[in-house]
Amino acid sequence: MSPDSKIIISNRFRIDKRIASGGMADIYLGEDISLKRKVAVKILSPNYAGDRNFVARFKSEASILTKLNHPNIVEIYGWGKFDNSYYIVMEYVSGTSLKELIDRKGPIDPGTAAGYALQICDALGAAHENNLIHRDIKPQNILITPENNVKVTDFGIAKSVNTDVTRTLNIIGTAHYISPEQARGDILDNRTDIYSLGVVLYEMITGDIPFRGDTSIDISLKHINEKPVSPSRIINDIPKNIEKIVMTCLKKEPSERYERIEDLKNDLNSFLKNKPLRGAGKKREFTAANTFSEKLKKNPGPVISSVIAFIFMVLFISYAILYHREEQPSPAVIQVPPLKSVSIDTADEILSLLGLKIDLSGEEKSSEIPENHIIEQSPEPYSSIVEGGTVKVVISSGEEETVVDIPDLTGIEIERAKEILVESGLKAGTISYVFSEDFEENTVISQDPPQGSRAEQGEVIDLQVSRGPETIIVPNIIGLDFAYASRHLESLGINITTGMAPINEKVSQAGMVVSVEPGPGTAVKKDTVVKILVSVAGPLNEIPSFEDMNIQQVRALLDSLGIMYEELYIDSDYSFQKDEVLGQWPQKGSYLPEDIPVILYIGK
Repeated sequence: MSPDSKIIISNRFRIDKRIASGGMADIYLGEDISLKRKVAVKILSPNYAGDRNFVARFKSEASILTKLNHPNIVEIYGWGKFDNSYYIVMEYVSGTSLKELIDRKGPIDPGTAAGYALQICDALGAAHENNLIHRDIKPQNILITPENNVKVTDFGIAKSVNTDVTRTLNIIGTAHYISPEQARGDILDNRTDIYSLGVVLYEMITGDIPFRGDTSIDISLKHINEKPVSPSRIINDIPKNIEKIVMTCLKKEPSERYERIEDLKNDLNSFLKNKPLRGAGKKREFTAANTFSEKLKKNPGPVISSVIAFIFMVLFISYAILYHREEQPSPAVIQVPPLKSVSIDTADEILSLLGLKIDLSGEEKSSEIPENHIIEQSPEPYSSIVEGGTVKVVISSGEEETVVDIPDLTGIEIERAKEILVESGLKAGTISYVFSEDFEENTVISQDPPQGSRAEQGEVIDLQVSRGPETIIVPNIIGLDFAYASRHLESLGINITTGMAPINEKVSQAGMVVSVEPGPGTAVKKDTVVKILVSVAGPLNEIPSFEDMNIQQVRALLDSLGIMYEELYIDSDYSFQKDEVLGQWPQKGSYLPEDIPVILYIGK
């Protein structure tokens, strides 16, 4: 879809222009035609519209947002299928993302940061009350309005705490902001959002994230194993209480963080009111007994049933073991053979002959072990295992791909573009900034090598990034000769119109600039029209157009009007342009004092 195409969705929402791009979807600025208000339209990228997982994730976000009606969560107006893809129409939030704010201004005042965090807590509180975990809290998903109101967006990977789907086998979310349990693939609860919010708060008050690395895996391992540097070691005057709040959110074990988002809110309010904290830094103990007693109070029926079933199962297993020991001969003990580099079929035959079973537990890329041959085994070679036992193996899925497809980064915000490159196994190379009328500031204009080509892993991609539209400062030309001033403005890329004004105290003679609008020092875009008032002691001549006229015709016209003129001969591109007027100064519709000549540019 063209970013500038005018397309109507559901006979109601008009798409005006693309304003952002992500790995999964593009976001367009549009208008709700019936209600005459701006909207943001999120459309699933065509590359993913045929992928059931991505479509399910997209629909899930729309479904979730319809349930969450909160002032700190972006509101949804509608969603559905469109042009072989899917769309979500949301509230348009003017302003900037928290990530852009931090990148532009650096560390945020702790009081302001705590205020933002409180609003994020309110949004997460609404989600948690609906048994939803956001799972992707990061500054890029937090919008700040000009009134400093916070809007949380992108619930694309939010999940219910009531389902096992909150256990992940892959790292979901952005590596810089995921919790340790999310990185490990553990079952998650609301405290994973508290950890991610802690990372965001850390970045707000220090201007940097707690962990960096070359790859998402490197960063994830640091979340699991390393303690973040205290914010006060980065910026000396950070208040101790805000640091305690941050470090409590960033505890590795969920049980040591704030238990609920409300507990975090209480401490943030205490910090803002300069009162003692209640939850930060305190040791929490969550035992199986505590969890059991809580469940028993909330819903005793299922818990008691589960306990009875568990006791019955323990008694049954104990009886079976005792019976087996008394009635059955002891099973043989087998020494596990070495299976590394053996094909999976051969290994299966070897283990069958020994009375053992084989279990394929995974695959990995390998440049050393051929495809479908064993890389790892458990138990280890030569260890003992009971006859009938199982040996788990990991096999090679072939050589690791060293060549990757270069993604399309055009129109994507530069920090997100860098993340996409890292996720693709590539790196950002030279980044050059140029003015652009077509691309928003800090978005990628072009890349080298281009999208669609292939590159070796680790190769650098050079990026050209927009500085936004070029601006020109209107110079102070008041009191200068009009002919010089107007040529100077045109040389800067500014267009002019003229008017007349009487001589005043600023100028002493005719033909001088009396005023300019917009005034000196104003920043304007290229080709902006600036109005100049010229002092006159007598009447002014209005200058006509000389387009498609030869010099003889122009001379006759100017002589009849009593307008002075000068002729300048310039090289022409074609023979038929000889003696034709190819340009003029000033342009038609301008005014000149009678004693200032019109300049004619004539082909020779």
